[in-house]
Amino acid sequence: MALAPFGDKWVHDKKLVVSCMRAFGLGPNEIGEENVLTHVDCLSEYILQHSGQEIDIISLLMQTNANIILKIIFNRRFDLEDQFLKDFVGKWKAWYALSTHELVVVDQLPRWAAKVFARKVIKRMKDNTEDLKDFIRNEVDEHLKTLDKDNPRDFIDMYVLSKGDDLDMDRLINNAFAWCPDAIDTISCVLGWIILYVTLHKDVQKKMQDELDNVGYQR
Repeated sequence: MALAPFGDKWVHDKKLVVSCMRAFGLGPNEIGEENVLTHVDCLSEYILQHSGQEIDIISLLMQTNANIILKIIFNRRFDLEDQFLKDFVGKWKAWYALSTHELVVVDQLPRWAAKVFARKVIKRMKDNTEDLKDFIRNEVDEHLKTLDKDNPRDFIDMYVLSKGDDLDMDRLINNAFAWCPDAIDTISCVLGWIILYVTLHKDVQKKMQDELDNVGYQR
């Protein structure tokens, strides 16, 4: 922690992310709430349409959360059946599986041993990361072509405008990349466990529904 690069650039990026969340995500306005509720409605409709059928709720939650984040970062959203969205989430699943399983073991090895015995794992991780960054890089390129200084659409626009001529493309791509792991995987995992426990405990499910019916959604 003492050697971490918490300098002026880090402070700038942190402030920008907070500003972006307020503007497009979780701030005191209807934009972020509308974004979340739109995708929750899509998820609910999908589940109702497949009533009685077996569904992968974790994958659906990951796709829904990915949509929310993609809207904030790139001002884009996809249908839950969209193959691009499924592929995008699949790549993140593979990245997260590598980073939380195989690479955890690799990190315990001395550097020389990792280079000798874990070359394939490290290469897969690098290739997977670059593949995801290529998607972000393409989105940034498109944003630069259609940028409107008076109407920032998302995080990419806000970052570009805040940097001006000092724009660091690699830093922008890394910042956009950093939004995704926790949003797509961690939150989906937590929500999945909540759904499981609520399904198993009908009394809790009833209390939650009663509060929604009696208090409403504006609380």
